[in-house]
Amino acid sequence: MHTVAKLMAELGLVAWVVRRRSGLTRPGKRPAAPDFVKRDFTAEEPDLVWAGDMTEIVTEKGKLYLATVIDQFSRRLLGYAMGSHHDADLVVAALHMAAATRR
Repeated sequence: MHTVAKLMAELGLVAWVVRRRSGLTRPGKRPAAPDFVKRDFTAEEPDLVWAGDMTEIVTEKGKLYLATVIDQFSRRLLGYAMGSHHDADLVVAALHMAAATRR
C-alpha cells in the first residue's frame, strides 16, 4: 500500500475523487474561432497575447465559475470575473477588467 493511502486509512480520511466531465463546447453549433496565434502562446512583449480560462469551483452552496484573462508575456492576471453562470457575460466582464488595467 502507498504511504499516503496508508496514512489516510490510519486517520480515517477518504479521498474525494473529482470526475472529469466532457467539455461544454457544442460541436456543430458555431464555426471555430480563427487561430490568430497559430497555437504559439509565447509573446515578445506585454499585451501581444492574452489567454483566457474558465474554471468551475464546487462549493457547499453550489457551483461558482471563474473567468480569467492572463497576459502571456508577464503571466500577470489582468482581469477576472466570478458568477453562478458559465456564460459569455462572465467572459466579457473579465475582458473589461483586463482592458481597464491596460489604460
